Amino acid sequence: MKLNYILCAAALGLLFGSFVGHANESTEVREQIQPLITTSELVVGQNRFAFGLLKANKLLEEADVQLRIYGIEGHEAILVAEINAPYRLVNSIEQSQGVHRHPDGTKHIHTAATNVRGLYVTQLNFTRPGLWGLEILAKEKGGLHTVARTMVTVLDAPQAPAVGSPAPPSQNLVASDVKNLREIDTSLSPDPRLHRIRIADAIAQGKPQLVVFATPQFCTSRMCGPVVDIVRQLLPKYANRVAFTHQEIWRDFASKKVFETVEEWRLRSEPWIFVVDGQGIIHAKFEGLVTVRELEAALQQVLTLGSARDN
Repeated sequence: MKLNYILCAAALGLLFGSFVGHANESTEVREQIQPLITTSELVVGQNRFAFGLLKANKLLEEADVQLRIYGIEGHEAILVAEINAPYRLVNSIEQSQGVHRHPDGTKHIHTAATNVRGLYVTQLNFTRPGLWGLEILAKEKGGLHTVARTMVTVLDAPQAPAVGSPAPPSQNLVASDVKNLREIDTSLSPDPRLHRIRIADAIAQGKPQLVVFATPQFCTSRMCGPVVDIVRQLLPKYANRVAFTHQEIWRDFASKKVFETVEEWRLRSEPWIFVVDGQGIIHAKFEGLVTVRELEAALQQVLTLGSARDN
């Protein structure tokens, strides 16, 4: 439902640079946070939207966060929705110190102070393609309100395979194809359990799948997280019922050449995780950092639906 709240787009300033929204908060509002959005592909309809917040070069955790969504129509910005974005812990594993490289060659050192422990996750619904404005209001534990504003472009349709569409039957390389797993996995300690089956073979066998596209050594954003390690946590509980596959992004990082499977899935960012049902249909997908809770919910749904079909 569209709210009766219309603002002059010019008054928003560059990327909503001047304060907009309800100006009746008595608590001081300061421009002190930077959104680190992990969702780059937004389309008409329902979207998972995940992001971190950076303040004073540190990740802001466990704040009370509200999003205001503005439709940009000509010279007007229309407030169409206000929703909460709860903070979700990524996982419970302590991340050890590690080093990886960004695409520009710079090194990123993970320590206890810089590890990503969680993120803010919500669902956004867009009714049309084009430009939309987002205002992020965060209330910290001490009571201070901070705000960030940005604009996003919404597409008619996704570039990556859509939920409800067939998963590409890729002939991804597996452990038996290489002499060393490091050829197809940049993890510090590649896990052979994630390189046992080709995506096409799992589809042919009617087995549900979780496919993670990620490059542990070469991340592409400041919200780098241990996505492959998060997936590994699910193996003890689900490996006998679900095929797990890690697809590395870069065949050759220096020349920016990606693996063929990445091209087949039309991925222009990373990481991505796809949950595929036993009929080879994509049931859920997650771009960027994800929580164990989200993945487990998607797997439970696929397994429940599969059991219902079998009966």
